[in-house]
Amino acid sequence: MIISIAGIGCWGDGLHGWAEAKPVLRGDTPHDGTSLTLPPPASLPANERRRASQVIRLAMLCAEEACQQAGCHAGDLPAIFASSNGDGFIINRILESLASPAGAVSPSLFHNSVHNAPAGYWMISHKSHQPAVSLGLHDETLPAALLKAAAEAHAEEKPVLFCLYDAPIPGSLGTVRRTRGSFGCALILTPGRDTSLQLALSLKNGRDVRDPFSSLPESLADMARHNPAGQILPLLQAIACGQDQSISLPYGANHMTIALTHAQP
Repeated sequence: MIISIAGIGCWGDGLHGWAEAKPVLRGDTPHDGTSLTLPPPASLPANERRRASQVIRLAMLCAEEACQQAGCHAGDLPAIFASSNGDGFIINRILESLASPAGAVSPSLFHNSVHNAPAGYWMISHKSHQPAVSLGLHDETLPAALLKAAAEAHAEEKPVLFCLYDAPIPGSLGTVRRTRGSFGCALILTPGRDTSLQLALSLKNGRDVRDPFSSLPESLADMARHNPAGQILPLLQAIACGQDQSISLPYGANHMTIALTHAQP
């Protein structure tokens, strides 16, 4: 299946937007890994702006940057939001509340605890009536969600917003689900060969045992191995370097190959 990339958004620890991320991915600028503290999106109404967690802000910042780069009106795009952990900070707060003597859970925390909260905030922010899907498949979230987004772009014959994000989980839960750093990436995907950045997705039998992250700078490779959203970093590195690249990621008992080509649209 062939899809094209029309816009990119990228934010994470030490990666403050796609323009700043590119020299880091190329190895021209060291990756300092500074933790993100993100402001609430100005596009949100006041009530939602106050309630937006860091995970919601991360997803929206990536999505808005990708839409701006592609010249798309955000409210016109079907969307696929994808996260392995969901909002671990909120879940940890709820678990702590339930374990307290009072056992009371804040309505705002409960409101933000659902996996599709970022998608909901996105639709409110941009007054979107387009369909939005929220997906999570543990460490295989990237291939599952990218396949879903590509299939939807082809089926509907229109651009689709793909937004991938994950952040660490604090507290006891984080000791058994270790996630390194906050990272998010959004792509505007179009069907076919519409732009010079083209992805070919294919499913293949068995597992590919090669390390897809060996080309990354050490700190980014660490994020790619220990943050499910970071698995997309080798593709972003190839885009930043202007190189063709192919990576294989586990997908069930098999693997998905994602091949990037720089071509004439």
